[in-house]
Amino acid sequence: MKEKLKYILAYFCFISCLLHSQNHRNLANISADNFQKLTDNQSIDNIYLQTSKGIYETEENLWFKAYILDAQYLIPSTRNKTLYVQLINDETKKAVWKEKYEIENGFVDGHLYIQDSLKTGRYSLAAYSENSYYKNQEAFNALKKVTIIKNIKEKTKITSVKNDTIAQFSLFPEGGYLVSDIGNKLAFKAINEEGNPVDVSGTLYENNFPLLSFKSMHAGMGSINFMPKKSNTYHIQLTGSDKQYQLPEVKPTGKTLRLIANTKDFLTFKISQSKHLKPETIYLRLQIRGVIYNMAFAKLKEKIIIKIPLNDIPQGIAETTLFNSDFKPIAERLVYVKQDQKLHIKTILNKSEYETREKATLKIKTTNKDGEPIVAHLGLSVYDKVYQNKSEPKNILTHYHLSTQLKGNIYNPIYYFDENNINRHEALNLLLLTQGWRRYVWNEENLKEYNKLKKPILSDSIIGKVRLERVTKKSKPEGQKIVMIYTPDTLKGKDIVMTDSKGIFSVDYKQLKMGEKAYLYIKPMTPEKPKFVIDIRDASFDIINTHRKKIPINYPFQKLREEPFEDNREPLIVSDEVNKLEEIVLSGKKKQVFRDKYLGVLDSLAKLNISTDYIGIPCGVLNCQVHPDDRSKKPIEGKVYSYMEGFKWNANRDAYTITGNRTKKYQYPELTEAYLLKKFNLKLLKGYYGKREFYQPFYDKETIKEAFPDYRNTLFWKPDIITNEQGEAIIEFYCSDINTIFSGSIEGVSDTGLLGSKNFNFKVSKKENR
Repeated sequence: MKEKLKYILAYFCFISCLLHSQNHRNLANISADNFQKLTDNQSIDNIYLQTSKGIYETEENLWFKAYILDAQYLIPSTRNKTLYVQLINDETKKAVWKEKYEIENGFVDGHLYIQDSLKTGRYSLAAYSENSYYKNQEAFNALKKVTIIKNIKEKTKITSVKNDTIAQFSLFPEGGYLVSDIGNKLAFKAINEEGNPVDVSGTLYENNFPLLSFKSMHAGMGSINFMPKKSNTYHIQLTGSDKQYQLPEVKPTGKTLRLIANTKDFLTFKISQSKHLKPETIYLRLQIRGVIYNMAFAKLKEKIIIKIPLNDIPQGIAETTLFNSDFKPIAERLVYVKQDQKLHIKTILNKSEYETREKATLKIKTTNKDGEPIVAHLGLSVYDKVYQNKSEPKNILTHYHLSTQLKGNIYNPIYYFDENNINRHEALNLLLLTQGWRRYVWNEENLKEYNKLKKPILSDSIIGKVRLERVTKKSKPEGQKIVMIYTPDTLKGKDIVMTDSKGIFSVDYKQLKMGEKAYLYIKPMTPEKPKFVIDIRDASFDIINTHRKKIPINYPFQKLREEPFEDNREPLIVSDEVNKLEEIVLSGKKKQVFRDKYLGVLDSLAKLNISTDYIGIPCGVLNCQVHPDDRSKKPIEGKVYSYMEGFKWNANRDAYTITGNRTKKYQYPELTEAYLLKKFNLKLLKGYYGKREFYQPFYDKETIKEAFPDYRNTLFWKPDIITNEQGEAIIEFYCSDINTIFSGSIEGVSDTGLLGSKNFNFKVSKKENR
């Protein structure tokens, strides 16, 4: 009986443990499901802009590539079809360029022309789409800063002065709290009034006695390890200052969360609680960009080590949250994981130095972290290095993995992804420790608030309405109508759309694409009486401008430079046979100019219809009153005609007198665009801004000897390179006549969300100069 009882008790104990474990799994699943509901159907896109270079001269084309990626998985998004782009003067905050571009499978290949009228200064290239721009948005980060100058000779040297005056010194306990009698890590951060870092050193005092000394490790950030006690008082005093900084409150009891190891395979955490607290089940959740990848639970007595596997987890900021047995969050920690899990880009030039006008061949290879080939969508620019903004603080990696994931502006984020910086992992850990978890965009509290406020304000479609021009008591209900949308170019065709019962219709991306490099004409296909007209207007940029003023810009702080930048490039050598003109001025008489040829045709038709002038038959006199019966022959604009001056019939109308015969060049009256559109009952709508092919010369044995100089400072721009299944692509381009160091910049993304960036340099010089 005793033996049987032993087995029965063991069985019930096993069942109890099994049920207990199952219950915790159920709680974990419920918590995960509740969190996932916050991120389901988010439909958020993040936009990154890659430009052909950082500094432009006026009267150049600014080439750009837009990446429209899903905010959670960082894969090309197909949700939107229209990208709204502005070039904004940073000083005046006014847009100096605005156009719509077609989004094709998550990418935009675009350009804009930099007018000579633009003032020298800093500008922001900004992009917006339906799923990336919202009302009540906390911050805007879909922009790229560029510098515009009249001539590269005007480029100023960078002489930024470092400001060491501390405006703010902040302390951040790891996990969120300091708990008495438990070892804690306390991170700190010092910044000046402009938000830039200040390197500091100082002393931690316990009960007014020095406990330990410390100094910042990177960008004004560092950490202190110590065991606080509730009964003691603590403060920090920085070197060279009398000011005392009090530590956050030390809790008498509680739990702490500490990261003790971050490897490519595991995150290892130490969870501790005060000795006299009762054992309880705790849960540890790991999520990245709103997707839960791991949920662990364990029985905590005094301390426990939990290792979270990182298999199949993407690169990025992970938020780890510690919950108690009631699933109340009690500690949180941001950790950067899988930093090597990126798109690795290798570039191989066939030479390291080229002669002017020589052909260069570049081999590109894209792989994952294990060296396996991977297909990627890349953008490549090759340009004179003097046009590089060396202080530019962002690239595609920092944009998607840091700037769009954390609130606020980050100082020089490129540092954390530069493999030449051996302490970059420790520095990145400090960056996240000094952010505070509520600055993480995908934090649960932020998601709840965001879902309440999120209201799209842009659309891929433009809404119009067909209505009666004049409404009377006898007017019948409008009902469905037919609308024709067409372009003057017959090759692009036309489209017929139906309105709803209230006369509402929409112009979508397919019609906007028809209007690429042209304008869309919209006409109601209705009877002449009663007359129906169309109300339609693209107010997208008005909406953008209204909200743009209210949304703060989130752009990284550029690296502080203490040394001036020297331009050591060799001068451009031009053949003596070439005469370079300093300036060409063209002038001419002002003449009515229409947006396209089609309006010119309408202008001619309208003039024929409204003009009462005629040529007398058979005399050929303008408005001949002797032969007024046949008025079918109309005068031709620009042709010289004779006309009678002072014409008068006698009383019997069988004879007349004239003052004299004169001549004049005939001109029709000038008609405005608004008049023509109204007369023909048309509405005009701008389509997508057209693509333009980047100019590339081809030099052979003959053309390479041409005396006409090649001044190209951008040798190559291609935003749509796609590597093959072996992860390879071959690119060829020709050098110009500029003797200098050229830079190449490649950025891109794979279809699985791996991001990568690569830079390379090479020299170009004339053979006789070597």
